[in-house]
Amino acid sequence: MNYPALLSFACGFASLSLEILWVRLYSFAKLSTPAAFGFVLMAYLLGIALGAHAGARACRRADGDAQLWRYSVAALWLSALLTLVLPVLFVALTSDWLHSAVLDLLLMAAASSVLAFVFPIAHHLGTQNLVGKQGQRFALVYTSNVAGAALGPLVTGYVLLHSLSLQQSFLVICAVQCAAAVFFTLALKAKPRHGVLAGVGTLLALGGALASTLHDPHALVQSVNQTGARAGTVIENRHGIITIFPEADKGDAVYGGNVYDGRTNLSPEVNSNGLERPLLMAALQPQPRRVLMVGLSIGTWLALVNEFPGVEQVDVVEINPGYLQAAQAYPAQASALQDPRVQIVVDDARRWLRQHPSKQYDLIIMNTTWHWRANISLLLSTEFLQLMQAHMAPGAVLSFNATGSADAFYTASKVFAHAYRYVNFVYAADFDFRARKDTAATRQLYQSLTLGGAPLFAANSSAIERFVTKPFVGIEVVQKSAGRPLEQITDYNMVTEFKYGKSLY
Repeated sequence: MNYPALLSFACGFASLSLEILWVRLYSFAKLSTPAAFGFVLMAYLLGIALGAHAGARACRRADGDAQLWRYSVAALWLSALLTLVLPVLFVALTSDWLHSAVLDLLLMAAASSVLAFVFPIAHHLGTQNLVGKQGQRFALVYTSNVAGAALGPLVTGYVLLHSLSLQQSFLVICAVQCAAAVFFTLALKAKPRHGVLAGVGTLLALGGALASTLHDPHALVQSVNQTGARAGTVIENRHGIITIFPEADKGDAVYGGNVYDGRTNLSPEVNSNGLERPLLMAALQPQPRRVLMVGLSIGTWLALVNEFPGVEQVDVVEINPGYLQAAQAYPAQASALQDPRVQIVVDDARRWLRQHPSKQYDLIIMNTTWHWRANISLLLSTEFLQLMQAHMAPGAVLSFNATGSADAFYTASKVFAHAYRYVNFVYAADFDFRARKDTAATRQLYQSLTLGGAPLFAANSSAIERFVTKPFVGIEVVQKSAGRPLEQITDYNMVTEFKYGKSLY
């Protein structure tokens, strides 16, 4: 059996698996900002460079193959131990005054450096003393590492993170490294005393971590959520992390990727989640037979849209099925999902719309996330708005959450003949719809809306008057107050994510 190739495979598998887990943990802690991935990659490459350099020195100085195998087994034990300790240390430092980019960099570099130390050793063990076969053995060792590095992210990203929590996934990769250390120790008949302390210590730490994880499988997520409070519900899958915080008066707060996503409140009188924004769509398009919603979140806005007069079909495209699970805990939202007019599609919105070019809608509502989050340009760019425009029937209106981005508003004004801001939402169409807002017909429409068979607005509600009298804002006003020329978002410049995005520290 080619043990050096197996060692190379194990290191590749564990190293890239851990990188996936660190990207998930660090991105969540940094509010899903786009620079988070690049920072983890930088730290990982630094650790790989340092570890490989140390491994190469070890190969030159080692007294025979037996010593190199002892180094490798000890490194596997150490890496397994660090897999348990470093995430906990990172979480502990996020709320400490010592927390800094340098410390984060060192922690993640340490996670990758130990396994990188083994890689040149595996090459050395697999190619020496083989006259005429060095190239073949070198290729085998290298290919084994690439195979492990390719398989690791697939297993971790598509299986572990979809079925287990982030904390449990770290535990599994630790166990894999422990198993590899035990395997090579037994297979090579290494002396028991070598690595025994590291092995015993790691196994004890693994047992303690397992006990802690059984008690609270979401402890890592709970410790770095931005609210500082403990989430009542945590849903983790390969698409992301959803946390829900109970708040009786305002409705439970929903966070996706550690940033605010919405609330469960359905009372216009409380209006803790800006219900005037989706309700305005009923006034701007009085007979919306076909409605498209991009993004479900907890389903609060879907519950309102289902009550709009004339609605015959609602297509909801949501990329994270975890929201469907979360909505089941709330009767109104769960009932909205069961409405026979509603079709829920778990998919990427762009891909789904391109696969259904004939779909046409009278209303399109996108309660998109913050403009500085990773990948948000895919929902704010000129190209995506043009794709949406192609799916709008005559007289249709599109709305999306600009989350305060003047550039997102400006981009919509370049795609559509008419685009205006209402609160923090942008409403766009190929006709001027503003006159439909502040009318007697709109007030009557609001008074007639129901939810669960009961009137949506209280009798003599002042909320209706507040909603209809809030003004539209034109792009000219926003441009004057911006203090800089506004820029059009495209798939290629991603200005809201990077140029005007949120910093990591």
